[in-house]
Amino acid sequence: MQRRRIRRALSLLLAAAVVMAGQGWSTPARAAEKRLPMKIEGKQSLPLRVLSRAFSTIYKSANTEGGTVMENVPAFQTFFVYQKKGGQSDLDTRIWYEVGSDNRGTVLGWMSSDDVFEWKQTMCLSYTHPEGRYPVLMFDHRTELEKLTAMDPEARQAAVEEYYLNIAMGDLPSDFPIVTVEPKKAIDITKEFYLLPILQFEEIELDNREARLLKLAAVTGEEADARISSDIRKNKEYLHKAVQEKNAVDAKTLDKLAVDIVWVMDTTNSMMPYINQTMKVVQDASKKISANADLAKAVRFGIWGYRDSVEIPDIGYNVNNYTPALQNIEQFMTTLKSVDVTKVGSQGYAEDVYAGVNGAVDKTSWTPNALRFVILVGDAPAHELGHKWNSSGQGAATLRNLANDRNITLLTIHIKDPDPRAEEYHYTAEDQFMTLSTNRGVAGEPAYFATSSENLAGFEEMTKMVTGSIIDLLEKVRQEKEKMVAAAQAPVKTAPPAQLTVSTKAPVSDFDVPEQSAGDAGKLNLELFAEGQEAGEGTEEDGQRENQSKTDAALKAAFVQWIGSQTGAQAPRDVVAWVTDKDLLTTDIQALEVRLLINKQQLDSLRETLKTILAAGRKGQISGEDFFSSLQAAAATTARDPEMIKRAKSLAQSGLVPEFLVGLPYTSRIMDMNNELWSSWSVDEQDMFLADLEARIMAYETIHDGPEGWVQLNKSDEPGDFVYPISLELLP
Repeated sequence: MQRRRIRRALSLLLAAAVVMAGQGWSTPARAAEKRLPMKIEGKQSLPLRVLSRAFSTIYKSANTEGGTVMENVPAFQTFFVYQKKGGQSDLDTRIWYEVGSDNRGTVLGWMSSDDVFEWKQTMCLSYTHPEGRYPVLMFDHRTELEKLTAMDPEARQAAVEEYYLNIAMGDLPSDFPIVTVEPKKAIDITKEFYLLPILQFEEIELDNREARLLKLAAVTGEEADARISSDIRKNKEYLHKAVQEKNAVDAKTLDKLAVDIVWVMDTTNSMMPYINQTMKVVQDASKKISANADLAKAVRFGIWGYRDSVEIPDIGYNVNNYTPALQNIEQFMTTLKSVDVTKVGSQGYAEDVYAGVNGAVDKTSWTPNALRFVILVGDAPAHELGHKWNSSGQGAATLRNLANDRNITLLTIHIKDPDPRAEEYHYTAEDQFMTLSTNRGVAGEPAYFATSSENLAGFEEMTKMVTGSIIDLLEKVRQEKEKMVAAAQAPVKTAPPAQLTVSTKAPVSDFDVPEQSAGDAGKLNLELFAEGQEAGEGTEEDGQRENQSKTDAALKAAFVQWIGSQTGAQAPRDVVAWVTDKDLLTTDIQALEVRLLINKQQLDSLRETLKTILAAGRKGQISGEDFFSSLQAAAATTARDPEMIKRAKSLAQSGLVPEFLVGLPYTSRIMDMNNELWSSWSVDEQDMFLADLEARIMAYETIHDGPEGWVQLNKSDEPGDFVYPISLELLP
């Protein structure tokens, strides 16, 4: 790998030397000039860069006639811009960029705006979970989108629905204002990597909510079709795939379906009855699973136990993985019998819940390509951020983000002690458990369930409902798959012409297309979940219906994500377009989320910065020094300029913050930190800020050390060059 890296570096240097020689430069003289890249307009230090599309070309001069330096430049290569100019004639609307491989004057040649686009931040967008919202419309020009966002809601709804209807019909005029559309199926960015870099942005108000107009480029990797535009006005093949239902799947794909169910259980002395009840539920499930060979093959179980700090005498452990390898139902039944509780209780009410969840999310030996479910069962809250017995250093929000990146669905069962002395802790536990179980694609409805500790039968029913629903999903899929196989083997009959319909179901509808076409033979739009019913109030039956509805919503979102992942749903490619980050019809729903592409070196830099700030905050609290005086001392062991820190009016000006965070078009809490703000906080508020930094540090370490989520942008990239599309919510 080292040789490959050296070869890549030498090839770029050789190309630079060729260009320099061809333009009459001598390398020593060129080095003496110390050419520097152009700066982004309005910025003092940030260099202008461009990002390449697949199969790009570097030319010797700012035209296509003077010969080439390098052809078939891979996608996603970043270059520094040393010079920028327009085309040679009024008819040539291209922009030409003189590019270099670094910011030290290694100039390579010229690239055209046909092959690159300006990328002023290493920020990009990703689609949110498609369940419960409309696909993102991507407009050719800004003006048409601005007209829509300026309309009153009723007029906008009519106009947008008309757009969706036209897209569903498929016969689009050449002047149709929408260049492309997000596919209805979920796109797994870790398998079908796509890049939606932000080229321009503007904050707007949409129905009294904050929103953004964004100009983006849609880029994919080195596949053969990477430069085939997904313009739906011309590319009918892409349009056909884009409008396929998000749950459209064939029998061959369904053969791959597997499910991992991992329990995370409190194993302190108050929990033995619930462990026994869980064992009973699993035992009942085993009869159904064992009776069917397909089910038995498809389901794997695991269990993590958590307690509290090992500083407590005789506590035994704070977290334990009972299933280093996930097990079939028979093996798991044996393992469950070995799960015991500690003979002592916690000191205080809170326990190390987050250590159990963190272990399950990060360290479970998940089955490749399986649906992943974690079921948390506990009767006490977790130690808060910053508590000495929070061994994971994580919080509910960071754990939820990590679970999202690993496509894990979390369901939580909260056992409430009716003792009045325990009630004050119920609210904390409820908030934590709800945050953990707010899965993607469920419109903010957590898969959170609560029961009284005095109602063992109620706990059994709840556990049976959660476990049974997951297993029933597999059973229903198996039955539907058999129907599909039988239908495929039956004699072909002429079907009546498919009718186009537009759904009017509330709260959100999709644009519909004919259910079946010749290209979709053998595919089925699986509808495995009943329509949710309105839950009433007060009766046990209403509560059961509400719990079932929450479970179904979580399972459906997970299944939709799985189908998209397994069927290779692909994002739009090779277009530049304007979008809003909100659903245009349901404007309180986020349609696009911001991510930052970051490599391991940058992640290390960010982690070390937060450690320095954390140390300064802790020192200042103890010594009584102001924040920046403490920061100078904490940064003394780094290569930072203490005078720059002393002169800084905020952390953004301190020189401590990594350059890739400077100038991002989204606000950062850490950037605005200054002495006045720090001093205005109470000790508790300062502690909360520092504990939040610590949680992010721990999350970065989890991301850094784990194999999941890292993307190889180019086939020649070595692991150190891989990038991680980190969520904006995990940035400080």
